[in-house]
Amino acid sequence: MINTYIPYISKSERKLLNSCLNSTFISTAGPRIEQFENLFSKIFKFKYAVAVNSGTSALHLALLTSGIKKDDIVITPSYTFAATANAITYTGATPWFIDCDKKLILDISKVDKILKEKTIKKSNHLIDKSSGKIIRAILPVQTFGKSIEFLEYVKLAKKYNLKIIFDSAASHDPKIFNFKKSLNSIFCFSFNGNKTITTGAGGILATNSKKLASIARIYSTVGKKKSNYDYQKIGYNYKMTNIQASMGISQLKKLKNIINKKKLIFKYYNSNIKENSKYLKIYDKKFVNWVFVLELKNSKIFEYLKKKFDLNKIQANFFWKPLHLQTPYKNFKKSNLSYSNKIWKKIFVLPSHPGITKRDQKKICKILNF
Repeated sequence: MINTYIPYISKSERKLLNSCLNSTFISTAGPRIEQFENLFSKIFKFKYAVAVNSGTSALHLALLTSGIKKDDIVITPSYTFAATANAITYTGATPWFIDCDKKLILDISKVDKILKEKTIKKSNHLIDKSSGKIIRAILPVQTFGKSIEFLEYVKLAKKYNLKIIFDSAASHDPKIFNFKKSLNSIFCFSFNGNKTITTGAGGILATNSKKLASIARIYSTVGKKKSNYDYQKIGYNYKMTNIQASMGISQLKKLKNIINKKKLIFKYYNSNIKENSKYLKIYDKKFVNWVFVLELKNSKIFEYLKKKFDLNKIQANFFWKPLHLQTPYKNFKKSNLSYSNKIWKKIFVLPSHPGITKRDQKKICKILNF
């Protein structure tokens, strides 16, 4: 089977994992966690990083740290992974689903228009006219790990006095984050087994704010400020393990190599998939995304390709189905989701992991050039 994504693991991970096992620091105590946080911060140009057990946990902590409360509203796209909305509900808040643009990113212009029409400012808060609830934050998603207009979202958040959190789960090209970050911004990453770099399971909350990082760290360690039983908050057991951090250190040390391999893979797809009217290639020459994606002309082409891929033992499935179309989320507030409704059945993700062979890529391209 040619999988869409598998982790890129070598001897270096095994060496560090064995070292960790030999040290007996295998749980949430040990030196590797801080080393991983510091190395990540250095590579991705953040001042502070809090390593946790999943990207979902990072999102939950980011929301708590930003002061999101019960009955608040958080603006986010419907075209995203469930964790984005789930983390919002964990705080007692609810998501407000708004459409994505043609780049499959939360549409800034639509958000701005909707907020102008459907909200009022009262006592320094943005209030939803229909429910009377406070809109507290905006949570854009870097779909496919793409670079987005970070500063435009920060500008929008400032305009409406909103907290800003970025779901950067699949965005692992450090060049994407080489810009001056707002002190109020929080970025949440995932290191699940299907990501560009992995810790098996795990995530990081990253920020340039010492205050936000400190609050998040307390929440992540069951509410403890130090290594004792003196609790500051009702917290969560979200800390990353020393074992996960050991793998993460190894992955970060070879990140340049992983990125270069993916760059060649994406370049090959872009050069060898013929231009035609059946699909558009979603390809960024400047930055390396998580996966190489085709936007198909219609869902019938998806069905055709799916059959061909299945026959050739190549993994192919629908990607994200908009959350507002699914049972747990259908009753949440939503506005102007016309593009999300039609695009999701036309997204086709190609195997994009660093270990894919040129032979397998040729096989994939041959099927696509029908």
